[in-house]
Amino acid sequence: MTKMNRRWLRNSLLIFSILFISLVIYGIFLYMDLNEERTKGFSKTQRDLIQQTSITDIEKIEKFNGEQAYHVVYGKTEDGSEKIIFYPLAGSEKQLTTVDADEILPESKMIGMWQSECPSCQLVKATPALLDNELLWELVYYDEENHYVFDYRSIYDGSHYEDIRYLRQFN
Repeated sequence: MTKMNRRWLRNSLLIFSILFISLVIYGIFLYMDLNEERTKGFSKTQRDLIQQTSITDIEKIEKFNGEQAYHVVYGKTEDGSEKIIFYPLAGSEKQLTTVDADEILPESKMIGMWQSECPSCQLVKATPALLDNELLWELVYYDEENHYVFDYRSIYDGSHYEDIRYLRQFN
């Protein structure tokens, strides 16, 4: 190999390495930024609920976007009872909605009921929801016609409340 070819190969490898390292660093920062946006306000919600309610331990926080945005908080009290709290994100006066976890249909049973009704559907997620002051399960899935579906069911018995289906325009 001539000296010119080796220099060209070495420069190409150097440029490729710099580009690869730059893309990895950019990807890491992009992931961190997106994750921070997804969990924005979770620590404030956690701090407020521990200070102002009987919750002593918070297991998980999710976000629900309906007519209003809520943080859905899964927590435990000192006596070990599990609670689900809907913490509204809008406004300075927070009206919390709380439900005992042992009073509701567990997520696994709700998913089991749904799967028996729609065995070929593909579940995306299941989240507690609050619409029109009704406590519901929000099941998001793709149905057999590949529609993207938001299915709302009673959190107590799994009865149907409403569903929204989106048609896919482009593949």
